[in-house]
Amino acid sequence: MAVEAVVSVVLQKLTDMLKGHSQTQNKVIVYDVQEIIKSLNSLRKLMEINQQPEAYLDAVYNIEDGIEKFTLIVACRRDVFGFLTNHIFFFNNLKSCYKIHQKVKKITTQLMYLRDHQPHQIRTPIKEVSNEEKADKEPVGENHRTVKNHTPSQGSSYTSETQETNHVGCMDELSFSYSCNEEEIQIVGVKERFQQRRRISSFSYKEEDLGIFGLKEDVDILVDHLTNNSTEHVVSIVGERGIGKTTLARIIYKNKDIKRHFQFCAWVSVLEKYSTKDILLNLFKATQSITDKPINMDDEKAVKLKLSSYLKNKRYLVIFDGLSTCNNLEVLKETLPDEKKGSKLLLTCLKTIETPQMKIVSHRMMPLTEDDSWNMFREKIGKEQSWTLVPEKSKLAILQSCKGLPLNIVLLAGFFSMKDPSIWSQVFCCEQNSVNILSLCFNDLSDHLKVCLLYSVLFPKGFDIPVRRLLRLWLAEGFVKQDSTKVFPEDIAQTYFEELVNRNMIQISKLRSDNSPRRCRVVGVLHDYLLPKAQETNLFHNYRKLVNSEEVDFPNVRRIVEYDSPNSSSNYFSSFTSNESPSSPKKSQPKSSLFNPTHLRSYTSFNHQKTDYMHAKTIGNLLGHIVNNGFGLLRVLDLEGVYKPILPENLGNLCNLRYLGLRSTYLDTLPSSVGELTHLETLDLKHTCIDELPCSIWRLTKLYHLNLNEMRLNMHPKYSSLRLWTLWGLSLDEKVPIKDGLDRLNDLRELGITFQLSSNQYDLMEWISKLTELRSLRLRSKDSQGRPSKLMFKSMSELGQLSHLNLLGNLEKLPDLKEFPPTLKVLTLSISLLKQDPMQTLGQLPCLTVLRLLGQSYIGKEMVSHKGGFSKLRVLKMWMLKELESWFVEEGSMQSLKHLDIRCCDKLRNIPIRLLQQQQLEHLVLTGMPHIFTTEVERMKSDHTSITINDWKFPTLP
Repeated sequence: MAVEAVVSVVLQKLTDMLKGHSQTQNKVIVYDVQEIIKSLNSLRKLMEINQQPEAYLDAVYNIEDGIEKFTLIVACRRDVFGFLTNHIFFFNNLKSCYKIHQKVKKITTQLMYLRDHQPHQIRTPIKEVSNEEKADKEPVGENHRTVKNHTPSQGSSYTSETQETNHVGCMDELSFSYSCNEEEIQIVGVKERFQQRRRISSFSYKEEDLGIFGLKEDVDILVDHLTNNSTEHVVSIVGERGIGKTTLARIIYKNKDIKRHFQFCAWVSVLEKYSTKDILLNLFKATQSITDKPINMDDEKAVKLKLSSYLKNKRYLVIFDGLSTCNNLEVLKETLPDEKKGSKLLLTCLKTIETPQMKIVSHRMMPLTEDDSWNMFREKIGKEQSWTLVPEKSKLAILQSCKGLPLNIVLLAGFFSMKDPSIWSQVFCCEQNSVNILSLCFNDLSDHLKVCLLYSVLFPKGFDIPVRRLLRLWLAEGFVKQDSTKVFPEDIAQTYFEELVNRNMIQISKLRSDNSPRRCRVVGVLHDYLLPKAQETNLFHNYRKLVNSEEVDFPNVRRIVEYDSPNSSSNYFSSFTSNESPSSPKKSQPKSSLFNPTHLRSYTSFNHQKTDYMHAKTIGNLLGHIVNNGFGLLRVLDLEGVYKPILPENLGNLCNLRYLGLRSTYLDTLPSSVGELTHLETLDLKHTCIDELPCSIWRLTKLYHLNLNEMRLNMHPKYSSLRLWTLWGLSLDEKVPIKDGLDRLNDLRELGITFQLSSNQYDLMEWISKLTELRSLRLRSKDSQGRPSKLMFKSMSELGQLSHLNLLGNLEKLPDLKEFPPTLKVLTLSISLLKQDPMQTLGQLPCLTVLRLLGQSYIGKEMVSHKGGFSKLRVLKMWMLKELESWFVEEGSMQSLKHLDIRCCDKLRNIPIRLLQQQQLEHLVLTGMPHIFTTEVERMKSDHTSITINDWKFPTLP
């Protein structure tokens, strides 16, 4: 099924090519491409009945290579010849057309051969397959979904010690019976599926939600044991796969009592093949900052000494998720100091670890009860479902299939959330066959969703993936099907993400303050299941240097992901001469055939060790080799977090590059040729030291996302046809044109500007007030010394989609209610110097859920939250309101407030008792507040409200 998904993506690229103009003026080319599409569609149907679809993979990738090389040649010739390269000039060139026609003909012949000579001589005419499909796939409803019959699972992997260590085979246990004939069954989908689906933007999620179903007792036991200063240094959470060990450990890791008790907490994900050295290096990374002095990462003894020194005299908690051998544990125990201060090691493992050298307290997790299982299933599938339509027999079958394992429950809930409850019984009307739950859920996805999910496991297991990064990578790789020019591609990618979350195949791991997802991850067992599928389809290859590992020959790699390991890249890319200049025009000759970058589409590195200078150099050698040898198919170069990678000066020769991710690389300069990357869609320079971009950046007509680091651009946008959607981190002064300049950017969705303006500030606000697609806006007004200065505000009432507004600067007065965007959800004010109480106006904003009143945003002495105000407010932060003395909350105000954060409001005498007694208030954070204040609040607050008190010191604001 994964191979068929790859075919669908290639088909989409061919279809998109036909929609283009400059590539399809020649009728012969159009006809040939149409023939390829027909052959591929026929081949895809054959794959559905063939047990070895991988046999066609090379041919499919050859088609993708050919079509991308063709479009790349067209684009490059247009760039080189300029106005001479019009449609007639290129496509009427008989020689060019003949070459293209011959290549397409060769691909078509190959496809026909594959169709007629299938593996094991399985021959089925295309026409007959189509008729069979039509007969078998007669739709039962408007939106039907096919679920194929799979080979029954044999036995339970959880009871076999051998199978316990098999990450893929471990899922055979996750099976349930369902009705099927020999070929396939039809399951009716929910009508108007996407309209009824829960939207992420309105989906309330808390990081502790997974712990409420039967885990509260486990949490209480473990927190008590870890914080009661018991003598046992090592505690293990034991249980079968899918039972929730990692979930429980994460709840412990984020527990407020744990955070208060331990001075240092670290999380280390342990993969199956990790050596002790790999584990130590990951832990060492958690203790380091960008300013630390480098050490030799190959010197295991030096790493141990550094770790021991850092943890000495600290009460620490280190969680090792997935540690399975006592050998690793004994070495770790020797390295990590135990000075009788109550430090702990918490492990998650499949079975109990026993060693005579130390006492280990084991906490065994038990399956959920039937009541907890059903409650969890209902919660995950959505309470809006009509449960009266679910037969009792279906309920019993679901519970029996899930066996009390949370992973089974959430995956089945995601699967059934896309089906109408009235037809659930069709899934359980036969008890002879069973199906792997992971296969069922994966195969139920559309082809494009399959590829996107497979691509997500490119990130390391347990890695918290920035949602922003994941969606833009999907787009850059061409995995998102764009059916209409009227819909933003990112909106389509967002619907993909939402469906995968609703199906519980991607898990949200961190939220923004407004409850929207910031980071996500693929659950560990699901990651283990998907990774081999991604590698079997040659979607990507990962590389990590392990102790005593041998180099693997990957001659036709399409995507490479490198994980954090010292000097791994230098060994893997040993075929490139290390002394070769990355920008040298001379073609280099590889020393061996270990790695061939001809087909390389993507290079992603997670080697974030700032001391690994060889890695930075090797990246330069690799890119130089690709550029200098004309291997220009690279679409993604994602180096986010890699410390100062070396980029070739002729980087602009990578004409096909869509994504250039350099966030948090701390690079000082960027090659000037970046302005020649004509297909670039994302350029992310946030958290770098780059202070200048070439003017040619404004010629990049396909650039949609430009993230800067408070950078001033030498730009002439009046010559630009840019259609930016994101412009963040721009620095403006009087020399930067706004009229007939920036005001030509009309499609912006995210805008973040720091400006030093006087006369041009009106023009800036006039332009912003017309950006009707704007979702997020940050404005910072500063003077020549970098201090906050006057900030002009113009009505934003016409910005009907603006939900996030962040203003830093002196406001003469708070804008009137009608001047605010009607959809505003998150508002941040800093150094506003407001003299009048802002709460009367802000309390009437109908959608406001998060309000941050930061340093000197209000300089009055009294603040009143009026009756009925702030009806949807969930989060309130009041920081450094130095003059505020009294705060009153009238009855019926702030009824939904859950989180209150007060910092350095030195003169504030009290928190309103009405607010402290509200049932909805879950958490209260007090930082830098007088002792008498915190004591009184602790005495007055309700038992259901948790409180965190921080005694931090902050510098005085200028």
